[in-house]
Amino acid sequence: MKSKFYCLHEGYYEGVALRLQQFEEACNRKGVVFCAIDSLQADYSALPEPGVDDLLYNSCRGSEMLEDLLLNNEVKTIYRQTPSLRPHNVDTIPFSLLLDKHDIKAPKTIYKINRNDSYLKKYVEVLGGFPIILKTRSSTRGIGTIKVESWPSLISTVDYLTSIGQEFIMRSFIRARRGCRLIVLGNEVIASAVFRMQEGDFRNAATPGAPVYESMNLSDQLNNEAVRASHLANFDFSGVDFLEDEEGNFFLLEVNNPTGFSALIDVCGVDIPGKLLDYMLEK
Repeated sequence: MKSKFYCLHEGYYEGVALRLQQFEEACNRKGVVFCAIDSLQADYSALPEPGVDDLLYNSCRGSEMLEDLLLNNEVKTIYRQTPSLRPHNVDTIPFSLLLDKHDIKAPKTIYKINRNDSYLKKYVEVLGGFPIILKTRSSTRGIGTIKVESWPSLISTVDYLTSIGQEFIMRSFIRARRGCRLIVLGNEVIASAVFRMQEGDFRNAATPGAPVYESMNLSDQLNNEAVRASHLANFDFSGVDFLEDEEGNFFLLEVNNPTGFSALIDVCGVDIPGKLLDYMLEK
């Protein structure tokens, strides 16, 4: 009996259709049955039961509940230890906290904000002064990441976010000359690329079509940091993002899963979906 690759998604937001197509093509090459399940269209009274020969991957945001329902101790996943429930859903901030606790170099962060002027002033001092970054929980592609350059802007923005019940963190601003995405699979980085920061915008992915990647082999130290970060987050497959400042220092920004990888397939000349399937089949 052929293995089935249960590829979960929720609708077709930007990039998802291409990602599904790439997975389906990889499955056809590997002799695996491709089973895409849209969490918006699934029959939750008659869900499949993935078995020991099957693979389960949640390919995008929004389908976490569906993944929770299909996870079991038999199906092969991209987790180092398969959880009963997917941890933290799509929020990358707990992973940042985890990296902090293991001394992986990242932007300095205040994880819980006390709305008190004396505390806010202290936070700004600890973070090295303005500008600082506010990042909302569960934000993606730069939406919800705010650069604040003055005290009046800070207190008005904090007041607004607090009034709508939006949780957020404060983070030091890195004057980045470029960013990097490293695709981790198992114990190695299988693809890595850099991108220049967008002119007129400090965020790397907010502009449609951005970022534009350029393949580049990065240092063993950076690759090892990416693998270590992915493993700490319990992922065998992830996209790890770094920022490089103007002095050449690298700061680990996020561990992403689900992660975008489509642009790196051609840029790096790596069959990322195929390698992922091989890895999961051999698990």
